[in-house]
Amino acid sequence: MTRTWWLLPAVLLAACSSTARHPDSGNPAEAEAPHVSNQDIHADLIQQMLDKGQYYAALAHIEDQKRSGSSEQLTLLEADARRHLGQRAQSEALYRSLLDSRYSAQAYHGLGMLYTNTDLEAAIRNLRRAVERAPTDVDFRNDLGYALMTAGRYNEAMPELSTAAELAPGQMKSRNNLIILMLLVGNEGAAQRLAQDADVKADGMRQLRDSAQAIRNRQNARTAKAAG
Repeated sequence: MTRTWWLLPAVLLAACSSTARHPDSGNPAEAEAPHVSNQDIHADLIQQMLDKGQYYAALAHIEDQKRSGSSEQLTLLEADARRHLGQRAQSEALYRSLLDSRYSAQAYHGLGMLYTNTDLEAAIRNLRRAVERAPTDVDFRNDLGYALMTAGRYNEAMPELSTAAELAPGQMKSRNNLIILMLLVGNEGAAQRLAQDADVKADGMRQLRDSAQAIRNRQNARTAKAAG
């Protein structure tokens, strides 16, 4: 399956939007603010590079940070960077090293995204494990719902995409995927209501219909291939 997902990583807050205050700043609330380490600041900057598609730059900064010692957080960032660069084996090994860590949900999500082009069922299994570990993560729900929808498992996709849309009502990708699902199941009325509520214009609806048709075409191609 080609990576034509509506799913794009959410842009994180700027790394320096909140910095630790000196304990003697005079404001008790500020004096008690949690310390923000240099490693956390660099990790946020690396994440911003990933969000902008600057994967090679992100890897360079990861390698620079690893000179002072590695961490689970850096491992996750490196796995994400290498996945986006198509370095499958390295990325998979890094994700698997985190499956028993505090980043297990993110690691299962990364594995799920890694398998979307080669093994849709494996992708769904890993994305489901990510959702089980982080049930309120909108992107995890959305990606699982999209994978299920692409696989033609519409009844399973419905609660995942509906949950994602309700968790983040203003998020365009969740809404769009839910509209696509309604089109695929032939519920034109629900698709139109969702589009009207979100003020989707005619051009936007045409693009969503094209996306639905592309999913049908991929499903038909997989069926034909399986039939021999």
